[in-house]
Formats: sequence, C-alpha cells, structure tokens
Amino acid sequence: MATFEEAKNSNDVFLCDRCKEKIRAQDIVLQDPADNLHLAPMTPFLYINKEGMITGGSEQPSKEKGDKLLACPHCRTAHLFGFDMA
Repeated sequence: MATFEEAKNSNDVFLCDRCKEKIRAQDIVLQDPADNLHLAPMTPFLYINKEGMITGGSEQPSKEKGDKLLACPHCRTAHLFGFDMA
C-alpha cells in the first residue's frame, strides 16, 4: 500500500471536479473529516489513515482516529473518491 508522502513526490497532475483547477500532486492538502460525514453503506472512497497510508474502502474516516481527507488546495473541497488525472 502506498503512503501519501510517496504519492506527493510524483509528478502527477490532477483536476479538481469542483473548481476545475489543475493540482500538482505535491500541492494536495489534507483536512479533517467532518463529524457528520454520512455516506451510503458500502460506498468506496479514499482517505489517509493516521499512519499516512492511502486507505480505501467503505469504513468511515474518523477525525478521532487521526484520518485525513484529500482536498483541493484552491477551493478546499474534499475529494472522497480521489482526483481525476488532468
């Protein structure tokens, strides 16, 4: 499993679905998940666990456990399903 730091060191460029800005991998920011985050059961999504590992699955990320969500550095929108390549 890859770590967030390894992914940030890539030269990949992504696109924000919301603001349509291009995002370099090293510019992706992490933010705490909201306490009231409720997704449909078995919805697969990505987050960074407290060890810095990119984690996927249907288990809800938890602020109390130290999990973080990937976010756009331009509009600060969290991307629960990752980013599309630009």
